[in-house]
Amino acid sequence: MDKASREFVERMGMVAEEDGFPRIAGRLLGYLLLEEGPFSLDHLAAELQVSKPSISVNARRLEELGLLERVGEPGDRRDYYRLGANPWERAAAIARARLQRMHDVLAVGRSSMPEGTERRRRLAEWQHFYAFLLDDLGTKVERWRAYRAQREAVGADSVE
Repeated sequence: MDKASREFVERMGMVAEEDGFPRIAGRLLGYLLLEEGPFSLDHLAAELQVSKPSISVNARRLEELGLLERVGEPGDRRDYYRLGANPWERAAAIARARLQRMHDVLAVGRSSMPEGTERRRRLAEWQHFYAFLLDDLGTKVERWRAYRAQREAVGADSVE
């Protein structure tokens, strides 16, 4: 890996860690964003300079989330991993699930507080904020699909 790629992979690991995921999972995702797979666990462990068991655990976690997919190679019993189909939509679904959990906790807390109290008002405000984010995220995914289809139709590959 060149220096810019290594730095990107490391930054992805740090962002993942800040979001509550293992750093290795973020580094693995970062690597697979840059390199077209599929790659064996041995290859990934060597490239990321971590143990094969650590890569295996994190690859399976990312697979469960739908961000990676496991594939086989004819005549080879090893597992290979590559970026999953539409990983950005899976990432949005993960974010949505986190927002939904917070919204639901706020709703339960709100309903348990007496009517007309400051506590209930604060919880209601937070609950409404999360409801707004949830609604907006759903709209964004729909808009993303339309935007992506339009860009593909004209053959645009630049983000500028």
